[in-house]
Amino acid sequence: MLEREEVISKRPDDGAFYQQRLPAWKPIINIHTTVPVFGVLGIFLVPIGLLLITTAGSVKEVRLDYSNCSKCATEFNVYKDDCTCTVDFTLDTKFSGSQIMMYYGLERYYQNHRKYATSRSDYQLRGNPLNRDSNCEPYESDLDTSQVFAPCGLIANSMFNDTFELEWVSQTHKNGTETTMRKQIKFTQEGIAWTSDHGTKFKNPAGGDLAAHFNGTVKPPSWSVAPYELDPENPSNNGFLNEPFIVWMRVAAFPTFRKLYGRILMDENPDLDNGLERGRYSLHVNYRYPVLYYQSKKFFVLSTTSIFGAKNLMIGIVYLVVGALLLLLSISFAFIAKKELHTFLGQ
Repeated sequence: MLEREEVISKRPDDGAFYQQRLPAWKPIINIHTTVPVFGVLGIFLVPIGLLLITTAGSVKEVRLDYSNCSKCATEFNVYKDDCTCTVDFTLDTKFSGSQIMMYYGLERYYQNHRKYATSRSDYQLRGNPLNRDSNCEPYESDLDTSQVFAPCGLIANSMFNDTFELEWVSQTHKNGTETTMRKQIKFTQEGIAWTSDHGTKFKNPAGGDLAAHFNGTVKPPSWSVAPYELDPENPSNNGFLNEPFIVWMRVAAFPTFRKLYGRILMDENPDLDNGLERGRYSLHVNYRYPVLYYQSKKFFVLSTTSIFGAKNLMIGIVYLVVGALLLLLSISFAFIAKKELHTFLGQ
């Protein structure tokens, strides 16, 4: 008797919702409804794809491979004061725009490896430097002092630490003559991190001295400075809110990638006339990040932007291909429908 009552008590209510008796509309998909849908989508996607490809083609870029530019390139050692090099390059056309983007890039660097991508503590990065997390192994804590690494994990320990300085050597005029400039190009690292990351996924401990909050922790082994000393010139750009650090912590999906390093703003460079002028430039590199020992490469990129952001041909190509495919299917289905109609009328 009890078993019978338990079965009855689990029976759904005899309502329209539970018994699926609500009014419903079910579209009937056939060749006559598919043709206009595919046609409209194709007509909508193809122009968007062409617009994206056109704007991406207007973006100007210069890429500099500097993997072998220093005598320290083959040494697995970080932060040596004498590991500097200079890469000279020429801009044949003016890079116009209110801001010019600076990127660094790596090849054959698998940030998407599962063990690497999960080696972090999101709770620690939200302003809890003393937090221990086994996900950070083998960089959870120091073996000698047992103090926790802050930040911990493989991603943080392997943070990209090359630094760059850009010098405007000379300007090339339209008549081919050159004017020596020898001016430092100023750039900022503010505003390079996603707003959804800065202050939300990454936070500093609230209140007080930032260095005091990191007492009882130790910096990652590959870092030369503590997290609260990353940017001496800008106190708000330290700790877990350091924007280059936040950019690095967002792992890349592919083994060849580039990440935003800084922005050249025209407001901070009064000698520039709305962009980088034609002429010769020098990139001064503090070479600290080893790549050759695992057959990788690293590069530096200067790029203008468009209304859709940085250069990205793939999105435009995808829109164009999908739109063209939908138009082709729409036309094919229209011929099939027309043939069926003639056959029906003939009968």
